Amino acid sequence: MQELVNTWAVSVTIAVIFGAVVSMLLPESGIKKYVSVLIGIVVSIIILSPIISLLSGADVQSELNDALKNAGASEPSVPESGSYKDYIYKIYEVYMGDD
Repeated sequence: MQELVNTWAVSVTIAVIFGAVVSMLLPESGIKKYVSVLIGIVVSIIILSPIISLLSGADVQSELNDALKNAGASEPSVPESGSYKDYIYKIYEVYMGDD
């Protein structure tokens, strides 16, 4: 749990510092306002991410680790025929599951 909080705090700190540096480097123009809003949204999402994952009931870290293990274990299948329709359906089934 402490590692999760430390990772979250580092992410927030890096996002805020990055946002401040980008904001200082931009010239005073109309685009600076839009970039500031975008940086604020990104920082807000990073700050709220643990709350969102708790409310959704998902263990994001374990799901990400499982996905990375599964992705490394299998090799992508390349279609042999000229038609990619079956290949696209196969990819869709892998990512969407049988829900």
